Order: sequence, then structure tokens, then C-alpha cells
Amino acid sequence: MRIQDYLQETPARMNEIMEQADEIFAEVRTKDIDRIVVTGSGTSFHSGLQVQKAMQHFAGIRVDVYYPFEIDEQTFIGDNSRTLLIGISQGGSSYSTYNAMKTAKEKGCLIASMAGQENALIDELADFILTVRCGEELAGAKTKGFYCTKLNLTLLALQLARETGKLSKEQYEEEIAELRKSSDHFLKIYDTALQWVETNKEKLAEAKEIRVVGTSEIYGDTLESALKMLETLRVPVTGYEFEEFVHGIYNAVNENSTLIILDTGAEKRVEKLRNVLSDWTEHIYVIGKDAEESSQNMKADFINHPYYKTFEYIIPIQLICAIVPALKGVNPSIPKDPQFHMKLESKKFNK
Repeated sequence: MRIQDYLQETPARMNEIMEQADEIFAEVRTKDIDRIVVTGSGTSFHSGLQVQKAMQHFAGIRVDVYYPFEIDEQTFIGDNSRTLLIGISQGGSSYSTYNAMKTAKEKGCLIASMAGQENALIDELADFILTVRCGEELAGAKTKGFYCTKLNLTLLALQLARETGKLSKEQYEEEIAELRKSSDHFLKIYDTALQWVETNKEKLAEAKEIRVVGTSEIYGDTLESALKMLETLRVPVTGYEFEEFVHGIYNAVNENSTLIILDTGAEKRVEKLRNVLSDWTEHIYVIGKDAEESSQNMKADFINHPYYKTFEYIIPIQLICAIVPALKGVNPSIPKDPQFHMKLESKKFNK
């Protein structure tokens, strides 16, 4: 299947996961948990980072997000019997995530796994197997799994909140209704984004290097946007939060730079930044509800929910990854070297 096919499948998968939430989290939600640690690499890390604030808001407990290489014994000082470590790996075969989970288990943490498939390597260490039920995703550049992992983490927090009384049953159902609005709205944003990418694909295919700039509340999505384009377009791509970008990164912008700004409306200086940088490069694209009308900008009917906008703003970026690489002679669904992780021994070989 193509990346576009997986994207079109996403809202149905999200709705299925919401319907199954009571079953998925039946055991873990009853545990006395006062800290959650999320770990994973790449897209898995970005998933946790993006929903960290939402998880803390709903569950009312501390949530930390680490790359696996950051986790050691010092991450778990003191009594860890009420700490839940969640290891995330879309393919379920990441040795670095597995080893981080093992360290946490040895320090007395409760362990949960979130893999995109059943019977995964990381499930071997888990007290709670919280499979991300997104269905098979064979493309190297994951898209469907990113949304479904963020949803899985959010639902875990909502389930814990309902179980501990931080959310009433009615409030829980209200949040589920808001999440359903986002999944039901997905394909509308998809259609708008598809037209925008088709209009700009030739220019985007010529990009020599790309900067993605997003506001703080979608920082995880900003990093994921950069990663996905780097994986599929195979040119240098970096992602920055708006304030960090204006504190020095702007110096590297020149006539060869392509800039994509994810404008949620939270930062009032986006138009000012675009005007200033337009003197240096003509390759500036703004994605947002209030984006100025132009062929390079994508103006769309984003819902812009405080916590669930994460299911909207990255859609056009992922469509760039699905469509533009073909113009460069690249199949975006296949990694440059399909055997790379085997050669580096960074993932378990799945037969």
C-alpha cells in the first residue's frame, strides 16, 4: 500500500481504537500510578512528546518523555513501584527501546508496551500489552501509526482520569466526542492538503534544504514533520519551535532555503516572520486556518482544539512525503536501505 492509502485509512482506525479503549486499558487503568515515563525513538518519541501535556492535564500526574538512550538507572531514583514506563516501537522490534524498558523493570517500574503489531519484541518485558491497533503499515515512513500512537497515549490518560475520578463519566465521554470530531474531520483536511500539494509539488521537489517551524503546542508534530520529509525527500530537513527559530536559526536562511510554517494561531508574529524572510527566500509556505490566500499557502478549516489539533496540522506534510518523492525518483514507502537496521543490529529481524 502507498502512504496515501494508509493516511486515508487513519480515521477509521482511530474510531476503532476509541471503541476498544475500555478493553485495551482495562487492567492498567486500575493501577495506582503517580508517574508515567514514555520512551521510544523517532516517530515513537515524537508521539509521546506531542501528547505529553495532554496526558498530564487529564491524568493529573507527571509525564516524562525520553529517548531510549537517555534512560539509565538515574532516571528512576527512589521508589518506582508507582511509575509506569511505556515503551513505544511501531514495529515492536527496537533494541534500544527494549533495553530502556529492561532498565526500568530492574528499577521496579511497571512496564507497558505500545507496538504497532502483536507478539512484538517489546511485549516480552511488558506487564501491560497496550498494542496500538492501527493495522499493518508496511511503508518505512510511518504515518497512520503516528496518529494512532498519539491517540493510544491520550486514551490511556483519559482512562486513568476516569478511573481516579479526575474526570466524570460524562466528562470522559465529552473528550471522546471531541476526539471523534477530529477523526471525522480528518479527510476534509486531507482533501484540502491534497490540492495544495498537487499545486506546489514541482517547487517542493526542487527544495535543497527545508526548515519546518511550528508553535510550542505542536512541537512534537514539528519534529515529526522534519523527520518524515528527511526520510522521504532525502534532503536536509530540520524542525524548530517558533521562538527557538527566531533566536538564531533564521541566520541560516538564504535564497535556497524552503520554509514551511505550521501556524496554529498561537503565535501572532507568523506573518511578520514571513514578511521579513521573504526578502531572503521566495520559498515560504504557511499552513493554517488564517493563512493568507496564495498558492503557496494552505488555508484550511482546522478545528484547532487545544489538545487535538495534533491530528490535523501534520496531514499536509505527510502528503508531501507521499507525493513529492516520486518526482525525485524516490519510492517514499521503501527506506534507502531496507536492510539498514539488520546491518546495524538496531532492530530485531522479524521473519
